[in-house]
Amino acid sequence: MLRWTTKDGHSFQAKFVRLQDGAIVVARDGFEFTVSIFALSSMSLELARRQMIPGPLALRATPVAPVAPVVRAVPVVRAVPVVRADPVAPVASFSFGPSVLAFCHDKVGQKIGNGQCAALAAAALKNAGAAVRAGADSPGEGDYVWGESVAFIKAGFLSVKGVKELAQVEAGDIVQFHNTRFSGYNHAEDGVYQFGARHHTAIVESVNPARKTLSVLHQNWNGHQFVRRQTLYLRGMTNGWLRFYRPIPAAQEGPAAVQFRSLRMGGQFHQLRPRCDFGLPRERVST
Repeated sequence: MLRWTTKDGHSFQAKFVRLQDGAIVVARDGFEFTVSIFALSSMSLELARRQMIPGPLALRATPVAPVAPVVRAVPVVRAVPVVRADPVAPVASFSFGPSVLAFCHDKVGQKIGNGQCAALAAAALKNAGAAVRAGADSPGEGDYVWGESVAFIKAGFLSVKGVKELAQVEAGDIVQFHNTRFSGYNHAEDGVYQFGARHHTAIVESVNPARKTLSVLHQNWNGHQFVRRQTLYLRGMTNGWLRFYRPIPAAQEGPAAVQFRSLRMGGQFHQLRPRCDFGLPRERVST
């Protein structure tokens, strides 16, 4: 008799008879048993292979002391080929950004909702199937949370901190302003500008980490309650912070989500022409 072992650690003693239909047939006590080759250990498979080869490589049956109690045949479940499902991208890899951005592009020049800056972000997110709000205001009232935080930029004493995080920002992300103040040269319009916003919300259109510029789509900017483009030069950020949020699925919108308050939000933008506007009263916009 020969000692056979299975992959799950069981062992039994029996005489090899033959190979039949993907299984070995063994005999013991006058009975024949069939064991699937998929259930045998590698050593037992080699043992069976050698029994098929005539000559000195075949292991002759050697007397084995009887074992009590009688070893019962181990029921074997035949292996079934596993059909692997096609890989599916995780939910986290799905981006709402293109849909959010497409909505804003389509609404340029139009007033969305009540004209407040947050109304544009809320409408774009809802249209894309994303959560409109991802929780209560944080860190303070009016600091809206729009999804998963991906970047944080803050004005410092000598320079702006966190600009390197712009590399994490994507088109369609939502940017929340807090007590921000910008001033500097407007390269696009050949002038200087000043901008301040206690609270403001915009949608990222594009970023340029190398030039430290941020292009956004927003409304309620300088009193204009319709969707328009604006380029911000982060080198000119002298106060406050910006938080960037990645939209999340609406299914994740939990009980913590709150309704928008009646807090008025927006920004003031003063464009001064170098040759003609200096000395003129600046237009002040109530926000």
